Amino acid sequence: MDWIKWLFSTWTMIRLSGLGGHFFLTLSVLAGLLGSFPALRKQKARLHNIHLYSGWAGLLAIVLHATLIVVDTYAPLSLLEILIPGTASYEPLWNAFGTISLYLFGFVLVTSDFLKEALGKTLWKLTHWLVLPAWLLMTLHGIFIGTDTGTLFTTIWYACSTLTLFTLILYRMQVRPKTATPKKQASSLIK
Repeated sequence: MDWIKWLFSTWTMIRLSGLGGHFFLTLSVLAGLLGSFPALRKQKARLHNIHLYSGWAGLLAIVLHATLIVVDTYAPLSLLEILIPGTASYEPLWNAFGTISLYLFGFVLVTSDFLKEALGKTLWKLTHWLVLPAWLLMTLHGIFIGTDTGTLFTTIWYACSTLTLFTLILYRMQVRPKTATPKKQASSLIK
């Protein structure tokens, strides 16, 4: 019965929700990148669903993570310390990275799901790229103040997720055609 107490303790739930949030948001970013690859065109709908639902699951996990930190009795932060980047009494820089990451992911999810048409395709795409700095800030937050950092599991997780993400970004930069068609490129050279 002690393991049940441990599993549902605030301390364990903070750790699980943080790692779970990182997992789901990483899955969302990876699925979004993969969905843009021409070779995976037939899987686009499935990848879009994974991208969408894992993004929201990750955001909810991170909100739970932040909420539990407020009620934690061991190392609590106040609501304001969590909401205002840089004001945390413990590791203000790394906690600020987590807060800013939460805001960026939330902004991207809300604008994508509720304001995409109002923003227009160009502005929506620009705002959507904010997931990359959000992911990087979230990862740095986890690496530098996550209590599980240094364990074999988290070391492998952070290394594999980072390597996979950067590989897919580099590959996408090579695979995606330039926005200008050859005809437009030729006419712009003449002018």
